[in-house]
Amino acid sequence: MKTILSFTLLFIALAIKAQNYNEICQKGIGHIKENDYAQAAVYFEQAVAYSSNNNEKIYALANLAYSYQMQNELQKALKEYDKALEVAPSELTLLQQRANIYLRLDSTARALEDYNRLLQHEPSNTGALLCRAHIYTNTEQFDKAWEDYKRLQMWIPDNLSVRLGIAMLYQKEKRYDESLLVLSAMIEENAGIAELYIARSNLERERGHNELAMMDLEKAIELDPDNANNYILQAIIYEKMGKKDAARKCRKKATELGAGQNAVGL
Repeated sequence: MKTILSFTLLFIALAIKAQNYNEICQKGIGHIKENDYAQAAVYFEQAVAYSSNNNEKIYALANLAYSYQMQNELQKALKEYDKALEVAPSELTLLQQRANIYLRLDSTARALEDYNRLLQHEPSNTGALLCRAHIYTNTEQFDKAWEDYKRLQMWIPDNLSVRLGIAMLYQKEKRYDESLLVLSAMIEENAGIAELYIARSNLERERGHNELAMMDLEKAIELDPDNANNYILQAIIYEKMGKKDAARKCRKKATELGAGQNAVGL
């Protein structure tokens, strides 16, 4: 009789815990939908504590990591992705999310390790392939970057991110005319995208064509006037042109828009 009673009490306790876990997760998801990621993190921290099996724990940890990620608390997000992958090391979605965090933290070697591992299991994962190509470009492993971009061109040939990546690869190889051709074609087809003008401005600035660089930057600012980094880039060009007062005004504008110490050019 005592054994039956103990089992019954345990069953009730587990049922209550499961109910609490589900309620907490629902509240957390509700806050994510409302873009209230700080409050979502509070609920998913609780959900981790209330989880009663690995699936529940992974779900709570993944959402907790995502909530931190959306608050730009990348170290905290990384810590939760690590915990989730300890429980489920073969979960590829978690692996890709962690790789993306490493990339944003400039932990290039670790990001590359995760992307390589992911692509061993999912060779056609275009998101991971694009990120790996970006890493290869920035680390001057140009042959490997081209291998990835050629595969991407087969699968998603008109993708803007792929085409922009190829333009940046040409630039890194100092094949400036080819980079300019790609960027100019993209701008002609997509005249309303500020990032493309920034890319061409950066190319022209590297070539020493400051006037052309400024023209593209002014167009980018027209399209995206609240982006602080645009004004910092503008200040850099003004400084190269010897226009110190204009550069100072641009940096002041960037500060007013909330540019931090990690902003471009600071």
